Amino acid sequence: FISRCNMVAPSEELNEALKRVIRRLHQSPFPQISNPEGCEKRSSVALILRLRPTYRAQLANAESSGNATAESNPASLDEFLSQPWEGDPEVLFIKRTSRAGDRWSGHTALPGGKRDPTDADDLAAAIRETKEEVGLDLTGKGCFRVGNLPERVVTTAWGRKG
Repeated sequence: FISRCNMVAPSEELNEALKRVIRRLHQSPFPQISNPEGCEKRSSVALILRLRPTYRAQLANAESSGNATAESNPASLDEFLSQPWEGDPEVLFIKRTSRAGDRWSGHTALPGGKRDPTDADDLAAAIRETKEEVGLDLTGKGCFRVGNLPERVVTTAWGRKG
C-alpha cells in the first residue's frame, strides 16, 4: 500500500527508481504459498510507503486549498504514479510491545499479525492488523494497493513451521 500526500521530490532519481519497483510489484504478483501440513497459523504484514511532504510543499498545499485534505483513491496505478511526487520516501515501521516471555518483544517490525478466522485472506488480515496497531485505514482515501511481497514459511528454532 502507498499513502500519498501532496509532495515535492528532493531526488528525482530516487523517486523514479521507487516508481519502477512499484510498477514491477504491481505487474508481477507473487504466488500464494499454502500452509505446511499441520500448521494452521498465518500472519500478514503491510509494507506501507509514503512520501512525506516537504515543509514548503505543505505550505503551498495549505495556501492553494485553504486546508490540507486527504487525497481520493486513484483508479489505476498509472493515475497514482502520474501525480506529482514531491517529498521524501518513508517506510512505516512499528515497535512491538515489550512483554516478558515474548521473543519478539520490543523489536522493530512492519505492521501486521496473525490471521483471524474472520479474515477472508492474508490481505484482509494485513488491513485489519494495520488498523488495530497504528490506526491507519488502508482502504481509505490516499491509499493505493500496489501488490504483495513474497510469502515465506517461517520455521522456529524448535523445528516447527508456522
